[in-house]
Amino acid sequence: MFRKRLENFSNYTTPQIECLVKADANENLLELPEELKDIIWDTLKNSIPNLCFYPEINSQPLKDALARFYSLKSENFIVGNGSDQIIQLIVQACCEQDDQVFFLYPSFTMYRITAELFDVGFCFFDITSQWEIDVEKVIDKISTNERIKVIFIDTPNNPTGIAWSAENLKAVVEAFPSKLVVIDNAYGEYSDVDYIEFARRYNNAIILKTFSKIGFAGIRCGYGIANENIIENLHKVKPPYNVNVLTQNIAIKVLENFEKLINNIQLIKDERDKMIQELKEYYYVIPSEANFVTVVDENADRIFEYLVANKILVKKFEVGRHKLLRITLGKPQDNDIIIENLIQFKKENA
Repeated sequence: MFRKRLENFSNYTTPQIECLVKADANENLLELPEELKDIIWDTLKNSIPNLCFYPEINSQPLKDALARFYSLKSENFIVGNGSDQIIQLIVQACCEQDDQVFFLYPSFTMYRITAELFDVGFCFFDITSQWEIDVEKVIDKISTNERIKVIFIDTPNNPTGIAWSAENLKAVVEAFPSKLVVIDNAYGEYSDVDYIEFARRYNNAIILKTFSKIGFAGIRCGYGIANENIIENLHKVKPPYNVNVLTQNIAIKVLENFEKLINNIQLIKDERDKMIQELKEYYYVIPSEANFVTVVDENADRIFEYLVANKILVKKFEVGRHKLLRITLGKPQDNDIIIENLIQFKKENA
């Protein structure tokens, strides 16, 4: 009844563990400003009369709001039910069965999962030896494989937080004009590097953004920014009515009132820098430009269990021979609890 591919296929999963401090999913758990809450509440109430209708088929009102926000045209945007959906649309639109996608290792796992789901191959470049990105070696790796049709670059990278410089990214985009370079900028609000010019300048680049990392993971809304030809072709494989009317209306209000989120974003950045400073005496901490901090430690399994015993949930990764703990920044008091427990573990196991 089902495809043979699904017999050993594993989709994206998250553990359900009871906790008091949740720091595993890279959500922004800070309280929204009261004024923004009121705006969203009014928006939801005003949306009720329209719930009997399908949403605009391609999220045109939201695309118009994005165009105003970025000073682009609405034709430069595609909106998805999370940026995961746009990743899927890209693979569908660009890849035949014998083609491949490229990404870094480690990287956002949905690149691999999506490729496997559509019987597309994949290859990667390992950054674990120095936790740095050697752009010349990345270009060499891609150059040796003509089957690569899509290059996924998450910057800042998940799960490390490493961000690409605009100069290095430019080198990759210009080296492969016939391949689509996907600049996954989900954590861009927490980084000082701005990539929007790539969407304006290049015909082979698309930038992915999301509302999930700035306090709105629950509305499931992501979008792509690119030239009109890329967007037009992605729309050919996009299902109709893919983003519900409540999500669209909330996202529009977030864009129109984005300045009300600036303090929250800055607080997360400040908390990130504080956590890195306090942990680096005890752990190898990867420099991060995202809303999380990642430590590399051979005792990550024991540390994870220690934290769970204390009702703290972080994300654990096994990356080759390395073990990582990715810690989402949250409320300052919760961050302090995490720091205290991580340091206490080291002191107890010195």
